[in-house]
Amino acid sequence: MDMDFPLQPLRVPSGWLVSFNTFCEVDPSPALGENAWMWFKQDILQATNERRGRLLDLGWYPDGDIADGAFTVVLYAGDFHGELLHRFRNRDRHAVVVEIERLFAEVSEGRL
Repeated sequence: MDMDFPLQPLRVPSGWLVSFNTFCEVDPSPALGENAWMWFKQDILQATNERRGRLLDLGWYPDGDIADGAFTVVLYAGDFHGELLHRFRNRDRHAVVVEIERLFAEVSEGRL
């Protein structure tokens, strides 16, 4: 199995700063074997919108657990110590992309 997956394309509006991104075009599968932790870990994507005071974070929880884990997207006011504004949990990578892009847009437009 080819283990070199491209980054997942995302529409990121202006005003967002991506701190790190390892979100790849790979779906959770037992076929990934012991390499699953490379793509399904707690620290996958983090972005901030300083103007709106928001932090968006994507991780896989539990870390590396392909059988029982799922992507989790969180949005905070300020930083991790601020108010949790939104949480979304799903195993479907495409649903996660839709949710991240929706949150990016809503924050950018001042609606969230």
